[in-house]
Amino acid sequence: MKQGSILREVRAPANGSELGLDALAQKYPGVPRFLILKMDLQRRGVRYTERALEVAHGEAYQGRAASFLYGRAYEIEKELPEGLLLRDGTSVCLHRVDIALAEENDSYVIDAVDGKTMIFDRGEFVDECEFWPKPDYYGKKTSRGIPMESIVNARPQRLSLCSPSHCFFFDGHQGQCKFCSFVPDLRDQVKAKVGRVARLNPEDVYETVAEALKEGGRWTSICLSGGSDYRGNPAFQSEVNHYIDLIKAIGRNFRAGRFPIQLVSTAFSKEQLRRLYGETGLVGYTADIEVWDAKLFEWICPGKSKWVGRNGWIESLIDAVDIFGKGNVDTNIVAGIEMAEPYGFKTEDEALESNFEAAEFFARHGVGFIFTVWTPRQETLLQDQKQPSLEYHVRLLKGFHEIWKKYDLTMDCDDYRHCGNHAVTDIIRPD
Repeated sequence: MKQGSILREVRAPANGSELGLDALAQKYPGVPRFLILKMDLQRRGVRYTERALEVAHGEAYQGRAASFLYGRAYEIEKELPEGLLLRDGTSVCLHRVDIALAEENDSYVIDAVDGKTMIFDRGEFVDECEFWPKPDYYGKKTSRGIPMESIVNARPQRLSLCSPSHCFFFDGHQGQCKFCSFVPDLRDQVKAKVGRVARLNPEDVYETVAEALKEGGRWTSICLSGGSDYRGNPAFQSEVNHYIDLIKAIGRNFRAGRFPIQLVSTAFSKEQLRRLYGETGLVGYTADIEVWDAKLFEWICPGKSKWVGRNGWIESLIDAVDIFGKGNVDTNIVAGIEMAEPYGFKTEDEALESNFEAAEFFARHGVGFIFTVWTPRQETLLQDQKQPSLEYHVRLLKGFHEIWKKYDLTMDCDDYRHCGNHAVTDIIRPD
């Protein structure tokens, strides 16, 4: 298959008009409507009626916890839902959606009508949904008196930990990724005293995971992530050491040497990757390249470009396949930032061509390639930018899926069983 073949197969209408949910579901019958809805919910955001929030605040459901990477303080204080479940079981993570922007813009509305939670678009009924169920360990505390939900965040099927909660790329001269609100969100949460733990204690982590695992049958995986920390010799040794300490603490809850845990981190050297694999029970490794084009990588991710470099990032992912194995290593783009002004691609076709080139390259080397949906969040350097169309994301999903099939590639640590954030991995879910 040539690089351009997928692009030609799913080319957008020549008139540039944007199609909505149902029109796209008809145009792309191989892409489930639920997945198109999922991407549009993430893309446009949601806002909640008071009736919906009354349901969400019930004992059965969880609010947005102070233990995840993103989220404004008021979103946690108001216990706004962190995600939705669609009727087919599709999980919709909303942690990257800026609720304040959603309140002002053309977003979906979640309402409660006749005992059911429903999704509306411009006043029209779209579908039913549910809020994420609250895990049993929420509301409990560690032996040091730390609320467990501030240590470990829950998705319907996954436990997520974030530490450190500071990214050193934000220090100095705007080295942070231009789409990222990681540090502003942390500062907002700390200032409002919503219970954010900036750096996790291994013993708190051990106790919280132990308590969570008592809810047998719910969890399929654990994910550990955090901000980049370039301190140490060699660079990022501080970050690596911290992750090793935390993974070892989590591993005390398991009899087997290896257990289902994924690390989403900076791109490390081969020696550092060997340490992570050899000294812990880690099975999955993800280092998000964010954008493929070389010039855009340097512009959008200046800290990653300075401290690792695009070639270094790519080499780390390829080296990781030798250590962790095919299907256990992947990378992610933030779909849409490749069209950010003034230096991004001018057309959706050009942007897709670049992303399909990346997917082909990584697939040849056994590295999974996925995407999240970009939302221009407040207090980011791209907060006033315009997103590409919904059809752009549908075409991206369809094209990536074709490339996976061509290379017999799986994304075991980021699939629908273990993550739930990516529509592009949901598509392999059996009917």
